[in-house]
Amino acid sequence: MPVSVREMRPEDAGAFLEVHHAAVRELAAADYPSKVIETWAPLPIAAEHVAFVRSNPDREYRLVAESEDRIVGIGCLAAQKGEILACYVAPSASRSGIGSAILRALERVAGDRGEFLLELDSSLAAEPFYRSHGYEVQGVGEHVLNNGTLMAYIRMRKYLGPSDSSLGA
Repeated sequence: MPVSVREMRPEDAGAFLEVHHAAVRELAAADYPSKVIETWAPLPIAAEHVAFVRSNPDREYRLVAESEDRIVGIGCLAAQKGEILACYVAPSASRSGIGSAILRALERVAGDRGEFLLELDSSLAAEPFYRSHGYEVQGVGEHVLNNGTLMAYIRMRKYLGPSDSSLGA
């Protein structure tokens, strides 16, 4: 499956949310109760959520992965915090290297911006993926979602060395 990774454009906001929601609902559902899944990825996707993603008020660096003119993966970096906020792949394209390509691209951008430490809050389902890419567990915690529901996560981090600046080259 040939894939290209590029910066997200405002018109990609709906597809960005569709990938996120499908990944959460199909790939993370075994690790979380339905109340967490419904809060984390509510359906239907509301127009105000698309508008919020499109506006990008926190100036996150966002990527999309495309295959056959369809967005099949997304990534998000809060570069000023050195934090990966998202790396999701559509269930139909999972386990095909797309998540790895997105993660390498996010790491490359962080390295280019002078970040040498990346942190993230991994879902329970994604922890093995991040571990396989050199991220180390720092601890566990719970996010309080907007309706008060608690969602378990695993805090992870990775030090980017000088050789990591050439990732994906």
